[in-house]
Amino acid sequence: MNIRKRLPAFESKDYRLWFAGQSVSLVGTWLQNTGQSWLVLKLTNSPLKLGVLTSIQFLPSLILSVFIGPIIDRFPKRSILLFTQIMYALAAAALAVVTFGGHAQYWQVLVIAAVTGIISAIDWPTRQAFVGEQVNDRSAVVNAVALNSTMFNIARVIGPGIGGVLIAIVGIPWTFTLNAVSFIAVIVSLLLMKAGRKPTKSSTGSYAQEIREGTRYIAGNQIIISLLIISGVISPLLLNFNIMIPSFSMLTLHLQADGYGGLMSAMGVGAMAAGVLMSLGGTRLEPTPAYIYGSGFVLAVAMVLVGIQRNFYLTGLLLVFCGFGMAALSTMCNTALQMQSPDRMRGRVMAAYNLVWVGSTPIGALYAGKICDALGANMGFFVSGVIGVVFLGAMLVFVTPRVFRGLRTFAVADSSAGGGSQTVGPLDGLDARAPGVDKD
Repeated sequence: MNIRKRLPAFESKDYRLWFAGQSVSLVGTWLQNTGQSWLVLKLTNSPLKLGVLTSIQFLPSLILSVFIGPIIDRFPKRSILLFTQIMYALAAAALAVVTFGGHAQYWQVLVIAAVTGIISAIDWPTRQAFVGEQVNDRSAVVNAVALNSTMFNIARVIGPGIGGVLIAIVGIPWTFTLNAVSFIAVIVSLLLMKAGRKPTKSSTGSYAQEIREGTRYIAGNQIIISLLIISGVISPLLLNFNIMIPSFSMLTLHLQADGYGGLMSAMGVGAMAAGVLMSLGGTRLEPTPAYIYGSGFVLAVAMVLVGIQRNFYLTGLLLVFCGFGMAALSTMCNTALQMQSPDRMRGRVMAAYNLVWVGSTPIGALYAGKICDALGANMGFFVSGVIGVVFLGAMLVFVTPRVFRGLRTFAVADSSAGGGSQTVGPLDGLDARAPGVDKD
């Protein structure tokens, strides 16, 4: 079959530019993630303090997400992203400067993490909403979200692997330096793009009215609410791998930096496999409740199994399954929310998703850091996995029959920006148009 038919998102020149720039920049991001976690553990020898760092870095998303949505819908997304990429590069350069002398202090890393977090609170929901402007039809949106997951997780494989070697050979500061340089690629790609030069049309009301309008739309759609609940529980309680894997590596398995990088890359292999599968699966792998729950159970069960053993190679194998389940779940939820969102609401819906998926991280980071500090990183994996199994089982029993019964597609029938009636179809037995969904 023609590759363009398999990967319809690549029909768009703008998306091809975005994919190329991000593929370089995301490797740099994972270099920095790897170096930053290892640096904090070397400075403090404390998973809890690593959790505090992660909490501070993601706290701005928790505080600011509700205010970011209308901004994304009001201003050109390309301009917003150009600003955030430049600021990311400056923050990474600052981290490199404070570490090159060999006298980095924990508080300095905290301050730079907080600045990076403020940038991310703007950047993440913007890039999620930007997908709909890079491509034009539903199949291309589904494919673009899957491809975004694929390139993110390819970077998750490459970045930590290179990062572990760099740390061992030339030192931690070079992971931050290369990340700062990597942003040049995505900045150039944005400058060459045509998409996102104009703001998405929204309501003519005030800023506060647009927040209320978005809140009513989300609250009135049971499917969106259910997806946000799943995301808002799984993310803070299970997806704390930036704390658990370095803690498990250094304090449980007593590995060096290259072994830690290998385990991070193993998880990336599973995540990459999920992304590739969904990218090439086309409409056969559009999100469904069965796929969402299935990927969640793969993640949770694999975490339980990591927690009951201490073998390096078995840990790597199980982290492949963790990565697969995590990437499949996040991609399915992301795509489903994109498909449920009319253009004029997409920025606000994706800001809500950012709030629960990313903004909840400060809570999860403190939880993970504390449990790893008190009981060991292996128990962090085990307890989190058990919580995931119990939660997904409860959702499957009590929520699915009422909200997801008979659901064949998450797509809305009309996602135009014109503000007409929005219906969800075809659902077979579920009227998803709860009060508040049909809006002018």
